[in-house]
Amino acid sequence: YELPFRGPYLGGWTANWILTLYSGQPQTIGCTIATAAGAGCYALLVPGEDPYGGPHDVSQFYNPAAFANPPVATTIGQTDFSPLGGNRTQVTGPPFRQLDFSIAKRIELAERRRMELRVETFNLTNTPSFNLPGFSNFTDTRNFGRITSTRNSARQVQLGIKFYW
Repeated sequence: YELPFRGPYLGGWTANWILTLYSGQPQTIGCTIATAAGAGCYALLVPGEDPYGGPHDVSQFYNPAAFANPPVATTIGQTDFSPLGGNRTQVTGPPFRQLDFSIAKRIELAERRRMELRVETFNLTNTPSFNLPGFSNFTDTRNFGRITSTRNSARQVQLGIKFYW
């Protein structure tokens, strides 16, 4: 965006920005016990429990009380598929938000020569965006849903000068 100023000192300014917003990534919580030989399974959501209840921060992003293991398969060839568990992607992880911004000043030096001074910032607001919780054993209520890393870096600022001839 070129700012609408005119004149040697106020003119020649350009501002740019990129706002990135993503909802969280889907995540599947698996069973903590084997329910059928050779078959994986997904945890069941407990009715009435909010999967995002509790602290809902980096120490525990998901509520461990909202997940349960399905019943174990007891009969060979049974037609009841409940031992395979619930749906995939029961929860959604933390969102991603980042604002990148730059401002530049164009300075005319001669007839065909000019210089550009530029300041660029990445993650201007210094907003952390967290990765998915890495620990998905919901029976370990102390560590379940813990987030240990971020998806973006801290604020970065860079300065630049560009000559055109």
